[in-house]
Amino acid sequence: MPGVSYLARAFGADVPKADVFVIVVLSLFVLICYLGVFAHLHRRRLRRIPVRVHVAGSRGKSTTTRLIAAGLRAGGLTVLAKTTGSVPRLIRVDGGEEVWLRRGPPSIREQARFIARAAAQSADAIVVESMAIRPELVWASEHYLVQATVAVVTNTRSDHLEELGPEPRAMAEGLRWVVPRGKVLVVTEDAAAALILERAHALGTTLRIVNTAGAPALACNRLLALAVCEELGVPAAIAAAGMDRAPDAADAFSVSEIEIDGRRVRFANAFACNDAHSLDLLWREAYGAMPVPAVVLLNARKDRRLRTRQFLEFLARRDPPVTLFLGGDPGAKRLATRAGFDGREVRIVRAAPAASVLRALAAEAEANTIIWGTGNYQGLGAEIVEAMRTGAITC
Repeated sequence: MPGVSYLARAFGADVPKADVFVIVVLSLFVLICYLGVFAHLHRRRLRRIPVRVHVAGSRGKSTTTRLIAAGLRAGGLTVLAKTTGSVPRLIRVDGGEEVWLRRGPPSIREQARFIARAAAQSADAIVVESMAIRPELVWASEHYLVQATVAVVTNTRSDHLEELGPEPRAMAEGLRWVVPRGKVLVVTEDAAAALILERAHALGTTLRIVNTAGAPALACNRLLALAVCEELGVPAAIAAAGMDRAPDAADAFSVSEIEIDGRRVRFANAFACNDAHSLDLLWREAYGAMPVPAVVLLNARKDRRLRTRQFLEFLARRDPPVTLFLGGDPGAKRLATRAGFDGREVRIVRAAPAASVLRALAAEAEANTIIWGTGNYQGLGAEIVEAMRTGAITC
């Protein structure tokens, strides 16, 4: 056996091949036993949590997770929630928050650790944001780890193009695997893709489509969360009151007035907006039909250049033209010129304190200008939001 011969050499020439074979077999046996015990304990923990809400989608997962947890808590349930978002957070049963500490790179395996914690705290309900992107991982996360009693899909907008490809139906193809067998699926009209509806029908899943026609992007998250709470027996009025009391995430979209060097300007925190379609919706909400100038800081990710290209193509079509600042990926300037920007007019943000970056942005802003931060929350985006939160820049 070539494998045994290789291991025999690894253990040393004086170890008989038969002994190496026994070690390998015993190791495999121990591993199988460990996995079996782990699976058994995990299933027991799941059975101790009667309500399990699994939130998937392209955009708005973290916000929707927070709102559902707040609404269920207002209805008297003991709820533990976890968001993945820009910064992973654990929302405790008392409504307080803490950073979710990871043991290595992000992995769907951490959902099992979250469920163990919820079972230990005798939670009535969990609300957990889906971490999976690829279809096989979405299926494994739902089928083995969460086993939702209610699954939620916020929307199926194109994202993670590097992993899923640019096809319009790629996101729906992946998200359909979150549908639970014989339970409940709550989706927005935006997420009611044929692939998802067909799978719900095939699995005997109860389907609820939430009417979000004409609703602003952020209102869609709330309507969806209210529908989930109603499905779980919490009246809309009670759930809404709980949602009103819940704090927003640091990376949630907002438009704030800030004072920089004696001037008041508006800043739109859209750093967690990770696709051009969602930015388009937020842009329309902020401006309506009134075209006004914009200064945009695009914090680009080097590993998401397809996303960056779509952002830049969207920004290049704005009228009046935007004043563009680029941070993060040094290759983004080349993408900007290809999208139609004059490379001589593009400002590159070098390593600098967040307050200095905000001052540079404000220096380009006219009286009615909105300064936008978008592309990626991590790094420069988080530093700017923190500078505004702590008062390094007056808000």
